[in-house]
Amino acid sequence: MSKVASLEGKRVLLVEDEFLVAMDIECELEDSGAKVVCAGSLASAQQCVDAGLFDAAILDLNLHGKPSYPVADRLAHMDIPFIFHTGQGERAVLLERYPGVGVYNKPCDGRSLVKALSQIIA
Repeated sequence: MSKVASLEGKRVLLVEDEFLVAMDIECELEDSGAKVVCAGSLASAQQCVDAGLFDAAILDLNLHGKPSYPVADRLAHMDIPFIFHTGQGERAVLLERYPGVGVYNKPCDGRSLVKALSQIIA
């Protein structure tokens, strides 16, 4: 099986509250060689960021009605690259608040997210 992009050995935090969306992205990440940790709520995402070392993250903006800004702020403070995968239509706000961070609107092909991550991981 040929890989679209390689994330071999990279640890990726996937923050997504929609189970089927998370499963699809997780499979794409694992197929690219990444080790994936999933968080489905703001609280679990914050615990993951505080407890683990990640090479990158994919963040859904709206987690059961709560914005993932605290997680994004913490990742930015820790210099951990991340992208947003959101259906909220908040592109302009996100780009203003997090210059240079990729914003991908749902639905987005998981391979596109993997490719985006592979380009920002050092």
